[in-house]
Amino acid sequence: MQFVQEPNLPKAAVGLMAVSATYPEILMELKSFGIKVIPVEARALLAGPVQSHADMACHHLGGRKIIAAKGENQFAASLRQYGFEVLESDSIVCDPYPNDSALNAARIGSYLIANSKVLDRTILNDCILENIKIIEVRQGYAKCSTAVVDEKSIITSDRGIELAAKRVGLSVLKIRPGFIRLPGYAYGFIGGACGLISRNELVFTGNPKVHPDFDQIKKFLDCRKIKITALSERPLLDIGGMIPLMEKER
Repeated sequence: MQFVQEPNLPKAAVGLMAVSATYPEILMELKSFGIKVIPVEARALLAGPVQSHADMACHHLGGRKIIAAKGENQFAASLRQYGFEVLESDSIVCDPYPNDSALNAARIGSYLIANSKVLDRTILNDCILENIKIIEVRQGYAKCSTAVVDEKSIITSDRGIELAAKRVGLSVLKIRPGFIRLPGYAYGFIGGACGLISRNELVFTGNPKVHPDFDQIKKFLDCRKIKITALSERPLLDIGGMIPLMEKER
């Protein structure tokens, strides 16, 4: 396998993802696609419903570079086994909000959607080094709130993210909040319920047809030649995203 060079944007079929360990049925469903999984185990420092969320535990910088939350020793060791250069977060990622959101930023091409006031210093340093422009938003859970579709397109239910992304020329589909389960909370977010498993295939944790904005979602993805794949007929579930890390050899 080879490393995904642009975070969240694989160019070929994905062979390795970081995914919550809390839902073994989802891990098995991904494995049926030939995708290996590095499971993110629950951490007591975070609130119960999000203790194993991948978008809380790590932030892929691209290629072999990845940041793991301080204290994520088992997860970091698993990443190193695949050849990743693992950097430790400067922040202690812990409850309550916004301390838990230091790594929860959405990279899309040469942009990073983030609240820089809560963003981990290691990510900020990488943005400076790699000339990544920060799209400033109030939402700390920027990655969870953003489904990355391609280099210039996202889906979100967050009005602030929609407006900020459009200002820099990104295409945005704004959907209504809710209709995605996250036990312990009123609802979850679209970015936490999906992930690209190839350049042109977006996989969802459940059936996106149950979302009232499904027709708009399908049209938005069809225009970009992105196939929708549902892992099951369950309602959509926010599991902290499915982060593509390595691609199968082309």
